[in-house]
Amino acid sequence: MPHMFRPFLAVLSLPSLFLSLGLAVLPVTSLSAQTFEEAAKAYQAGDYVGAMTGLRETALGGNADAQLLLGTMLFNGQGIEADYVEGLRWFKSSADAGNAAAAFALASAYRTGAGTARNDAQARMYFERANTGGLIAAKFELANMLASGEGGSADSERAVQLFQEAADAGHPGALYSVGAIYAAGQLKPQDMDRAAAYFRKAAEKGQADAAYNLGLMLVEGTGVEKHPAGAVEFFQFAASEGLAEAQTALAFLYANGTGVEKNEAKAATWFNEAALRGDTLAQTRLARMYFLGKGVEKDLMAAYTWLSIARQGGQDDPELAALLEPEMTPELLAKAEEALKDWEAATSQ
Repeated sequence: MPHMFRPFLAVLSLPSLFLSLGLAVLPVTSLSAQTFEEAAKAYQAGDYVGAMTGLRETALGGNADAQLLLGTMLFNGQGIEADYVEGLRWFKSSADAGNAAAAFALASAYRTGAGTARNDAQARMYFERANTGGLIAAKFELANMLASGEGGSADSERAVQLFQEAADAGHPGALYSVGAIYAAGQLKPQDMDRAAAYFRKAAEKGQADAAYNLGLMLVEGTGVEKHPAGAVEFFQFAASEGLAEAQTALAFLYANGTGVEKNEAKAATWFNEAALRGDTLAQTRLARMYFLGKGVEKDLMAAYTWLSIARQGGQDDPELAALLEPEMTPELLAKAEEALKDWEAATSQ
């Protein structure tokens, strides 16, 4: 089964930017404590109007937690008209007062360009502050930036250290990253047993890339005892999370009857899901299934269209092309051209 481990730098998705993280860790300061506590409870209950009552005054009074909450509500347009500029101003006030969650929110905004111009140097600085303040999520994001050299010089040694610290704290993305580092054998000596152990821990916490990589290792018996049937569960989870590589891998298991009862219809379904997400290998395999009528009704136009899409992405299947192209009539070719135009229009947006 063709496969490739996903590198650790592929995991760059940010956690929810603001209060989903912030309110879980915010202490209540003495200044206007009762007002902020009431506002926070109202916010968590979805009562945004109630949360706004007195919140601005408390924020103006210097309460860093209130500043973070007010910035969040302004940024998200919750109980008040959205105002990114004003929201970011309150994040900065709170972060400059030492609020680690606000520093994380501000860093995330700079990192993604949410409500402001993207600024990797500022993002890195505020992730550093949030990390100093003890936020594990910031430690992970800072490690990613150090590893890739975003916002400053690359520092692989410190990146690995931060990934390890975040992994030790149970961060799913960091657990995956450490596993990928051991699997790659570049920043640390290769150790597939350790890689598998970290992938398993991350997968158990819902990290889709880790589930996919662990599935590959179970299929091949790399770092773990070979167990294709056990791989199905991990591929299934990652596939359900929308990971195209996992959808393709799961499709191969169903197509070949590896670790699971052979089911060409399910194989075609998963190849189709991955093909729609741009996986070129899945596109060629789906083209084959349409040509042969396996798992789907035979459809030469669909086969030709998917093969053409895969070729545009750099994947070819000369054997299929040699069998398919002689059977394509001018009418079928015209329909395939229209389908290709529709695909290009849909994917160019």
